[in-house]
Amino acid sequence: MNKHLLTLMGGPRDGLRVPASILHETIGALLEGARLATRFAVEGESIRKGPRPAWLDAACAIDITALSPGSAVFELEAPTLQDIDTAQFGAGGHRSLFELHDHGFGAQTAVDLFGQVLVAVVEGQADDVIADRALLDTCLRFAKIPGSNYDGVQLDGLRNREKPLVISPRHVTQIELLRDETPTPQATRLAGTLDTISASRSEVILTLKSGAKVPARLEDHDPAALKEFFGKHVVVSGVAHFRPSGRLLLLDVESITEATAGDRLFEAVPVARKRTPVATPLAQDDSTGVSAFFGTWPGDESEDDLLNALQAMG
Repeated sequence: MNKHLLTLMGGPRDGLRVPASILHETIGALLEGARLATRFAVEGESIRKGPRPAWLDAACAIDITALSPGSAVFELEAPTLQDIDTAQFGAGGHRSLFELHDHGFGAQTAVDLFGQVLVAVVEGQADDVIADRALLDTCLRFAKIPGSNYDGVQLDGLRNREKPLVISPRHVTQIELLRDETPTPQATRLAGTLDTISASRSEVILTLKSGAKVPARLEDHDPAALKEFFGKHVVVSGVAHFRPSGRLLLLDVESITEATAGDRLFEAVPVARKRTPVATPLAQDDSTGVSAFFGTWPGDESEDDLLNALQAMG
């Protein structure tokens, strides 16, 4: 078990008084973020169809061991991944799909993994963020916790980080922008060398001509069938997922075959299609747009000619 501190900053200092709605939202946002971040690190997707795996519920079995007055400090205890499943996450066990999480992966808690995403979101660049839209939505929920009642939320005790992580409402716009800039998944074909196959997990690693390694998931995972492609040049068809920066993050593989000479066209890393507006607005001044005619009589008549014409009509 590892200990963490969660602090609602700037609360009443004369005693312990936390609105029940804030308490409910704080713990709810933390649990949701921990669960989504952990599943994303392990399976490459924060939300998946079907029942939640038992190991994920065990990893998010977080206890509140104390609640201190003042700024409302929650003392938390959370199991590490290797605590809940030594075979799966212990030494020589499964690692994260993403390199960012591989520094002592099994020694981390679900809170650590959520904290890593939050750190990348508020302190890093768009290319540092390894998350999907659902996980970024949860980061946004976490940033909105303080509302008008508190100054921010502080997380202490995150692995591989000495200073506290502070999230405040000023980060809301920043997180919304990252979420909205994240490209939607798109169909793609990609050619590379199949150099890693997992015996128990539905994932492979594809090494591209450039040397870049791309994690890929196969729902119908059959290690025996994949052996014939191991170490060979293959082409995969599927769906590409991207970071907020637009860089390729992960492939969902629908089919995999041995590559042919014509598949050299697909050796380049897929590029995310940027979202483009339907129309590009143009800058306007007094001589353009509505301002050019609003309040102006469009004819050539003078005011006297116009008034005389109106009188004649009456």
